[in-house]
Parts: sequence; C-alpha cells; structure tokens
Amino acid sequence: MNRFVLTLLAVMLPASAAYAQDDCSQVTSSLEMVPCSEAAKKAADTQLNVSYKQLMSRLESDYRANPALGAEYAAKVKESQRAWLKLRDANCPLEAFEIETGMSAHVFAVNSCIARMSRERSAYLEKIAPALAFDKSASTAPTNDACPSEEFAPFLTAFSANSESQRRLTAMTVKSLVLKPVAGKGRRTFEPSTSGVSGTTFTYPLMAAITPGKTPGVEIEEVDDSHVDVVDKRAGNSNIKIFNFSRQACWVLEGIEDWSVSEKDLVATDNPGMSRAENFCYQRAEALGGLGSLEQYRLTAELIEASLENFVCAAESGDAQASLSAASLSLSQMASQLETPKVEALFKAASKIPKGAMGYATFLCSGNSTDYNGPCLHPKQAEEQVIRAIIMGSTDAMNYLASTFEGGELGTKDISRALACYQMAADKGDQLGLFNVGRLGSSATAPIKASHCI
Repeated sequence: MNRFVLTLLAVMLPASAAYAQDDCSQVTSSLEMVPCSEAAKKAADTQLNVSYKQLMSRLESDYRANPALGAEYAAKVKESQRAWLKLRDANCPLEAFEIETGMSAHVFAVNSCIARMSRERSAYLEKIAPALAFDKSASTAPTNDACPSEEFAPFLTAFSANSESQRRLTAMTVKSLVLKPVAGKGRRTFEPSTSGVSGTTFTYPLMAAITPGKTPGVEIEEVDDSHVDVVDKRAGNSNIKIFNFSRQACWVLEGIEDWSVSEKDLVATDNPGMSRAENFCYQRAEALGGLGSLEQYRLTAELIEASLENFVCAAESGDAQASLSAASLSLSQMASQLETPKVEALFKAASKIPKGAMGYATFLCSGNSTDYNGPCLHPKQAEEQVIRAIIMGSTDAMNYLASTFEGGELGTKDISRALACYQMAADKGDQLGLFNVGRLGSSATAPIKASHCI
C-alpha cells in the first residue's frame, strides 16, 4: 500500500522541467549533461552582459564631472573585455583538448568552462568602480549624512525609514530579478530573469520600515563581510522579496529579487469553473511549485508552501484538479500538512476525476499519514472509490483493484475477479493489464476463469 501511495503522489505532483543554471554537478545522466551545461553557459553569459552594462553605467554616472576621463576609463574597460573574451574562448577548448571533439563530454567540458570563467569575470567587473547612490563628483566618500552607519543593522533601520533614504542609498544601476514565463512552455512555467535597471525608475519606498531582529517576517542573511541579503516575507510566501546590499564607501542597495508571479502573466479565464482570483491562484500554484520542485533556489521551502497555499485557494471553487493537487502536496512531506478534515474535504472534491477518486481511496486506507503501514483503515469505502475511478475509465484503477483481489488488501481475495479486472484493462490496450493477464494464465496450475471485476 505504501508503494502505491508514493507512486500516486509522484504522478500528482508537478515535475521538474528545467536544469540548474549555475551548477551541473548533480547531473547523473549523460543525456542531461549537454542541456544542463548549455543552460549554465547561457545564464552565465546573461549575467556577464548585465555586469558589463552595469559597470559602463557606473562609469558614465561617476565621471559626470569629468566626462573625458570617464570616456578614457570606459575605453580601457572595452579593450580589456575584448581581450578577456578572446582568452576565454581560447582557454576552454584547451581544457577539453584530450576529449574527442563532437562527443557530449567535450561539449559539456567546453560549456562548463565558459560558464565558470564568465561567472568569475562577472564578479570581477562588479568590483570595478563600485556603485554609490550619492554624487561622487563632489567627493570620493560620503558625508555622515549620506552614510547612516558602517554597521548594517543601524544602516538598515535608517535606510528603510522613508522613501528619501531608500532613493539616496540605492545604486544607480540595480540588478533586478523577476519571474518570467518560459517561452514555449505555457503560462505556468516560470524562471528567474535578471537585468540591470536604473535605480531612478523605481517607485519608492521599496520596503516598509524594518527594525533588525524585531520585525516579524524579515530575515537578515550575511553573505560575506561586504554583502548582506534582507529576505522580506511580510507579504506572504507568494510575494517574497530579497534585497541585496553591498558595502561600498557606504552600504547601498544593489539588487532586488522579486519572487512573486505578476498578474499580467496570468489569464483570468483560464478555467471557466473558477473565479478570477481562483484562476490566478491555480496558475501561481503551478508556477511557484514548479520552481520549488527544482530544489535549486534558496527559497525552495517557501515556494512549495506558496504552491500549497495557492492550490487551497484555487480549490475553493470545488475544482477537482486543484483539490487533488492541494491534498497530494499536503501529503508529500514537501509542504506543511493540512488538518485531516481539510484533506478529506479536498479528496472528496477531487473524486470527480479518476485520479482524484484514486487519491481518495488511498486516503481512506492510510488516513492523513505519510508513513502508515498497516491494513486499510476503511476498505469498503476505499473500494467504492476505486470502482468509481474504473467507471470513469481509469485503467490504473482497474489494475489496482485487480492487485487488491490478488492480495486481499481490501478484504476480498479472489483470483478470478483479479483476472477479470486485469482483462478489463488489457481490453483497453493497457500494457500492465496485458502483462498480468499473461502472468496469471501461465502461473496457475489449473486454468483460471475470469468472473467479474465490478
């Protein structure tokens, strides 16, 4: 029964559909090596372009008082970048020289090298002429008024206090991360997209006031001595923002990560049986759950929780698929577990579709438990739900009911009925049903006559 529960949950939950963009070390299949390395190379190249453009913007801003000197500096950067690109493109084939050209391993090695060197170059460029939010033409260091504190906690208090402080202490060019739909993969597959955005285009304030250590829903993470991230969860798991600060002559906001899904990327009438709000909830649930299932982002747990919350929201309409997704995710051990009455109500609503009826049967046998290993708690009611799924045409249900007749898990052990259920699935072209019909026929000492399945 446990193996059936795990298999069923695996079918119900969203599957990972993308590769990690910066690390292919966990890839074990040779078929995945090249696509993963291509994605990593593309992501690193995108970040390199952002870092380069941000540097050029900083130079233009920082040398307003002496544009000739700024132009000379920019020319040196361009010259250096061209030379570095030639070095990278010569180095990487050299690293892969001992691998036969054209082999997957050769492509993987070259791509991985390019991705690694591009990331290192991005980090290098970001350290050149670091951005400051105040005018450097007057001074190379901020006055006491411009820099509230060298210590991050009091700085954050002052920064978050009002719009003017936030505007003044935000970098000229900010690295902005937003979630965007993946082209060609539908409206519910999203991935992070990073670009450089002028700090003057933001609507301030960017955050509500924060008192470090005392504001609920705000976490402060020290990345290193010069970088601190502020994770703001006050608007809930579906609307998390991460603010990236770096220590320059003063602390400045240099990046904003918005991990919410914008309504403009969703369709209000995607499912006519749902309200506008429920439609948005369902699409957010799939988008955020898909990102969380990748387990490659720092907010993995929060993204999964957001998915569950949104599936529950979408299920308010009684939609069978939304109800099934919510109940299944609750039992997956990936998200918080809902209370038993809520889970049962969700499975009842889900039982209008075959997979939902099967899920409800599993719940009736195992209860709201992820590790139950005893006999079926309510075998008759569970069998009724399996039969309901069979009536709706589910071959999975036919095979499952057949297996319970073979083993007696639901209280009735009847090989002739098992054969009838397997035969019913086989008649629909199901390969598992065909296999089991042959298996029962060849293993029996005397011919078995099929009786009735349901």
